Amino acid sequence: MPDDQSEKNGDSPVGSVVFRGRPLPPDYKGYPERRNGTDRRRGIERRERKEKKPGQEQRTGQDRRKYKRRGLHFSIPIFIKLAALSTLLTFLLIFSISISMLRQQRKQFTAQLMNQGESMARSLAHNARDKLLGDEDLALFQLVDDVVQNEQVLYALIVDNKDTVKAHSHMEAANKPYKPPKSIRFIKGGDGETTQMISHGGKDALFFTAPIVYQKLHVGKVRLAISQEKVLENARAAKVFLWVMAAIITFLGIVLSVILGIYFSRPIKRLGEGAKALGLGHFDHRVSIKRNDELGDLAFAFNRMAEDLELNEKIKASFGRYVTPEIVEKILANPNDRWMKGAKVEVTVLFVDIRGFMAFSENIDSEHLVDLLNDYFTRITDAVIKEGGHINKFVGDEAMVVFGAPVPNPDHAKAAVRAALEIQKEIVRLNQERELGHEDIRIGIGINSGEMVAGNLGSQRKMEYTVIGDHVNIASRLTSLAEAGEILISSWTYDLFEEKETLRVEERGRVPVKGRREEVIIYNVLDYTEEEQIDDRQG
Repeated sequence: MPDDQSEKNGDSPVGSVVFRGRPLPPDYKGYPERRNGTDRRRGIERRERKEKKPGQEQRTGQDRRKYKRRGLHFSIPIFIKLAALSTLLTFLLIFSISISMLRQQRKQFTAQLMNQGESMARSLAHNARDKLLGDEDLALFQLVDDVVQNEQVLYALIVDNKDTVKAHSHMEAANKPYKPPKSIRFIKGGDGETTQMISHGGKDALFFTAPIVYQKLHVGKVRLAISQEKVLENARAAKVFLWVMAAIITFLGIVLSVILGIYFSRPIKRLGEGAKALGLGHFDHRVSIKRNDELGDLAFAFNRMAEDLELNEKIKASFGRYVTPEIVEKILANPNDRWMKGAKVEVTVLFVDIRGFMAFSENIDSEHLVDLLNDYFTRITDAVIKEGGHINKFVGDEAMVVFGAPVPNPDHAKAAVRAALEIQKEIVRLNQERELGHEDIRIGIGINSGEMVAGNLGSQRKMEYTVIGDHVNIASRLTSLAEAGEILISSWTYDLFEEKETLRVEERGRVPVKGRREEVIIYNVLDYTEEEQIDDRQG
């Protein structure tokens, strides 16, 4: 017969089954058959998709390094880039120097040719002075012929003060009026002397004019045309020489650049490969660079970092055997944070142990018993971590689990119930996988929620993160009351389910709990369905 408190709260009589907030009829034979896809509605697949893989599986780089690439991307080694840059700079430098030298050299050749032409014109004018006044035509022709013996002289002529050609290197032009070249470009002049540029046979030539002076009287002029082919030939020869030297220097520059590029790129490449290896979780990778420079120092620092990461990963892997990866990350990121100190928290505690363990263990040798317990605890750990719980401790055949601390979880009660149901399924699988003839493992689970004190407890040499308080003791007592295959929860845990129809339970009424004056209302959990799956079924 229900007590006054249960009637006041609308609870069903002891032994009845509650579903969606209403008691089911006595002839109820089981939960209605669910449609296909129940596991999907229960959120199992969704949680599995969200579940993070522990250890190095998170570091394979397959999921985190899926970049969208457009077009083709080629990786150019750094030594090729250095060689190309060095070659380009060397070529530009040599090209600039060569052009400057060629221009300067051409100016020098032209200046020398102009000085030579001016000297020849003056000399011819000086020697022709007396002969021009004495009308010694043969002597004038001899002077002109002597001048044109120079291979650079195109032609030479002597005219009188009336611009009549008195002597010409071309005999047919003698005794005729002088006709100046058509295209003349003035270069310089002074004191009757001029230096000009003319076109002769389609090529540029220097044209010199020098006066013939006798006692300060201008009696004629000397005109002299000199080819620039020699200058151009010298310039071309110098150009070829410079280009050959530029090619040789450029080639040597390329070889030297490649050598230097390889010298610097190899350690950089090794460091890049090392960084990639660390990114993939291979923390035992080391970079071998023995150099007495900055790259050697960088390699040393890199190896020190890899050692620290390897040690950190070992700590995480070892600590991860007891807590979830999220807790490990939080502890390593904030080792001195206040959350590790004692504080009151609202959490759910779950205890699970084997019924009749003493009698059960007598029929199994110690080696097989240890293997069996390890398998048993592994399945419990996987189920707890899947729901974000914290394996607090293992004592004999008993496991203590906390939900909601140290990582806060507002749905800690729901997570604990889901983990308990999953543990039951895993124990069924464990019994099915064992050899025939062996006694089945039977477990009892107790769950309680409430305010507890969480933090590090222990000595300076040995610390343990745990929760203590009256509600922890109640969860432990409920485990002792649970029969094989039962999940007993307190009314405090049951009240945290806002949607009561998601939780199918069997009320057990009030029971006394050792160490507590007031009795505790408990429920046996039969099944749990997520809210969204209920909505899908109703729709």
